[in-house]
Amino acid sequence: MQIAQEINELVESYILGVLISMGIGLIIGLEREYDKIKEDQGFAGLRTFPIVAILGFSLANLTELFTPWLLIISLGSFILFLAFNHFKQEDEQHSQGLTTNLALIATFVLGVMVSVQYYRDAVATAVIIVTLLSLKTRFRSFISNITSQELFAFIKFSIIALLILPFLPNKDYGPDSLLNPFEIGSIIVIVSFLNFIGYFLVKFVGSKKGIILTAILGGLISSTAVAWNYASRSKESPELSKKYSAGIIAASAIMFPRLALLAYIFNVEILKYLALPFTLLTLVCITATLILIRKDDNKPDTNIKLGNPLNVLNAIGFGVMYVVILFAVFYSNQFFGERGLYYSALIAGLADTDAITISMSKFSLDGDKLTLASSVIIAATISNMLVKLGITAFKGSKITGKLVGYAFGSVILVGIIYILIIRS
Repeated sequence: MQIAQEINELVESYILGVLISMGIGLIIGLEREYDKIKEDQGFAGLRTFPIVAILGFSLANLTELFTPWLLIISLGSFILFLAFNHFKQEDEQHSQGLTTNLALIATFVLGVMVSVQYYRDAVATAVIIVTLLSLKTRFRSFISNITSQELFAFIKFSIIALLILPFLPNKDYGPDSLLNPFEIGSIIVIVSFLNFIGYFLVKFVGSKKGIILTAILGGLISSTAVAWNYASRSKESPELSKKYSAGIIAASAIMFPRLALLAYIFNVEILKYLALPFTLLTLVCITATLILIRKDDNKPDTNIKLGNPLNVLNAIGFGVMYVVILFAVFYSNQFFGERGLYYSALIAGLADTDAITISMSKFSLDGDKLTLASSVIIAATISNMLVKLGITAFKGSKITGKLVGYAFGSVILVGIIYILIIRS
């Protein structure tokens, strides 16, 4: 009776593995079959991939009865078969590409994974592979639109993130152990990565899609850059001042969620203290933007010139700025107390809000200074709003300066009131 039960469990387990392997093969095979029909070429599709997955699963199960070399030799033979078939194929109509061969090998390996009961991992991997295969057209379109400057920027970012950062010493130096090369490098990489995302979103999604959408995406990189560009254009085209004003305000609205994300990365707890004020300030900007938006048939130029997606000198400059602010916060707190921190925030906000946000998030890691740190970050955003207001008034049309002044003035007022309330 016990032997019969064990046999039933073995059969049920084996059948389950076969079904999962077949499902994985069908997931990948369906995409390859569609690609084969569309391109009118290829040899592996909806039937071949499930068979390969089941083959990998079955051979992996047989290794328990025979030897692990059975699986190794089988996989090697399968790879050699695909390689021979690839180079000997003469009929272009039915020739298979390297991608299909690699997908077949991956399917075989996924079948092996199922045999050791890595069900979820195998299925998740299959989904990722199908996603990559199905994005071929989009990848080609994306790459064809990349400039050499953007390609080199990506290469430089990869060198910094993968080759330089891991080898930086993860040790504390300087007074009160403020300097940690690895930590500083990590901050540069994180901020550069966020800028990368914003840059390509503007290029491939926001560009020519309307002032507001482009401004919102541009705000992921630099709301100050949006203010500079749109203010100049409002002076060139005063009849579009309302639209450009709405764009400047919308870009600034994105600054608060972006800073909240940075703060969360370096100190989870501080987000609780920033959630309410940042929500209020964002809502003020969004409300002002919605009031200014009007349906219009005019289609003004919405491109934002945000420069190189990764300028190494700018990245190093940000690192230097962060270190300077780190020391400024430390010594300001030591010699002038809380007032000194607000002075540092107001000065730092004139140039950049990222560095002071990261610095204060780390400053409040002990948990005792979360309220103070959040107030200082808000003070830095107020300072930055003043800078953008000055840029708009100086570079933009009179109407743009006036409209943005109302919105930013409201933001500054709300920010000051909130600081006074929580610090009282």
